[in-house]
Amino acid sequence: MKPRGELRLDAGAVAALGTGKSLLAAGVTSVTGSFGRGDAVAILGPSGEALAKGLARYSAAEARAIAGRRSGDIAVILGYAGRGPVVHRDDMVL
Repeated sequence: MKPRGELRLDAGAVAALGTGKSLLAAGVTSVTGSFGRGDAVAILGPSGEALAKGLARYSAAEARAIAGRRSGDIAVILGYAGRGPVVHRDDMVL
């Protein structure tokens, strides 16, 4: 599947992915592209290096709104309960 967008991460999120964790909104520094929930996205490191691909649990607009924010803030920002991580580890290939 060809990625429809990109998620750029901070160093902490890169380290977390390396230990098998899911990608949380707090580790996302920028979102590019136009994608919907369930679409493939490229996951990039701080310098733009390709790290992984995965299936997004949020649309691009939702991901932009919650990027860099704590999971507990998502419901307030979006107006409804969040769907957990931006990309779950089970839906990601490193």
